[in-house]
Amino acid sequence: MTPFVKRNFLLPLFVIILGFVFYLLYFSPFVKYTVHNPHVENFIIILLMFLSSASIFLWFCFGIAGGVFFFVIVIALFFKYIIGLESNICAVIPVFLFSSFLGNSLHKKHIKMRQEYTVKAEKIQEDINLIQNHYKNRVREISAMEGKISSLLQLKNISDELSFSFSEEDVIRVAVDRTFETFKDDSRVMLFLVAEKRYGLELVCTAMGEKAKPVIMKKGGTFERWVIKNMQSLLVKDARKDFRFSLNPDEDNEEYIAIISKPFISDGNIIGVLKVDSKKEGVFEQHELRMLDIIGEIATVAIKNARLYRKTEELAIRDSLTGLYVYRYFMDRLEAEVKRAIRSNVPFAVFMIDIDNFKGFNDKHGHVAGDLVLKNVGSILNKKYSAGDIACRYGGEEFAFVALNYNKTQAVKLAEEIREDIARAPIEVRREKITVTVSIGVAVFGVDAKFREDLLMEADKCLYRAKAEGKNRVVCAD
Repeated sequence: MTPFVKRNFLLPLFVIILGFVFYLLYFSPFVKYTVHNPHVENFIIILLMFLSSASIFLWFCFGIAGGVFFFVIVIALFFKYIIGLESNICAVIPVFLFSSFLGNSLHKKHIKMRQEYTVKAEKIQEDINLIQNHYKNRVREISAMEGKISSLLQLKNISDELSFSFSEEDVIRVAVDRTFETFKDDSRVMLFLVAEKRYGLELVCTAMGEKAKPVIMKKGGTFERWVIKNMQSLLVKDARKDFRFSLNPDEDNEEYIAIISKPFISDGNIIGVLKVDSKKEGVFEQHELRMLDIIGEIATVAIKNARLYRKTEELAIRDSLTGLYVYRYFMDRLEAEVKRAIRSNVPFAVFMIDIDNFKGFNDKHGHVAGDLVLKNVGSILNKKYSAGDIACRYGGEEFAFVALNYNKTQAVKLAEEIREDIARAPIEVRREKITVTVSIGVAVFGVDAKFREDLLMEADKCLYRAKAEGKNRVVCAD
């Protein structure tokens, strides 16, 4: 409420005063019966002067209409007294005229001030609204910035964790778990990888809530095929309404209708697809897709690095010519198997294998032909070992083989099979097929020795016996 409107509260006061004057003039015995008393005349003149001052207020608040109306009411009330005043009437009327002029002037001034006040009030209110809107926008920006900072910190933590994961399995598990923590709710996270030895996707890892339904499409579905074909990320707010896709019955019965997917692209090839789905329609927007894109890019690099690390590690522990393990790795593994066998009391056998007459073969046919022989022997040993067995190029033309869970009889039988396979696999040198033979010495843990060096020494003794007895044979410790 403005100060000008507050002044209108004075109006009832003047109405009360006017009522009181009316009572004095027409009902008070003091005035009614002493009209021509000089004191009464002076009182009436003073009263008229007071009312002329009151007319200023009426003119000020209500303009011409209020001022004239008040003037008429006053004349009507005091008509008989004004007539009786005679000589003083000339003094009363100018006073009323002056008060009317003054009131009208104040009224105009009041209107102008009111307009200026209204304009200023509107301007202030407009500024207040602008400030409030600016404040709300700032609050929203700060909130959005806090969300972005939180997302970036989350991505940084994911990146840091993936950077310390050197195995592909660890990278996959971290990527899926952290993606699930990012989206949570009722979402499911699935990671499909392209099978290395055959075409198609394979579901390798999932993360979901306790009440979530298991994944039906283990080999991927319509959405994964679309991602692979287009090699770009996918956002589906409602799979039931998206005209781009025609779902098969299994997919059509899925409760999970909101989908985001990110392809893993390495060196221009798809190596996998990271997918997140939800039961809620429209739960995923561009922000969520961008988050998945970033996680996917980080995970792709981490998987690529893990695979390179694995290949590098294999290069470090495998002989480049034969593909067998190198001497250093073989010795470490043999030491570990000795300790395991001591704890579990399970035997294993060690073979020392040497190519017969290899130096003469090299001198006659050259080192290229010698490399072919080494490759051939390495290939046969690679085919003969089972899970956990160790085949190694021990040095030069000498090889070592560890057969786990073999007793002496089984070990000799396996050694004979290796010897025969090598003898039956000739190599072709300058269109000439040449047969190569090997001599093998066998020692068994727990029977012939219980320490690494002793095992190798016993197997080596047996190898030299095989050489001395005519080569191309298997000899075991007595």
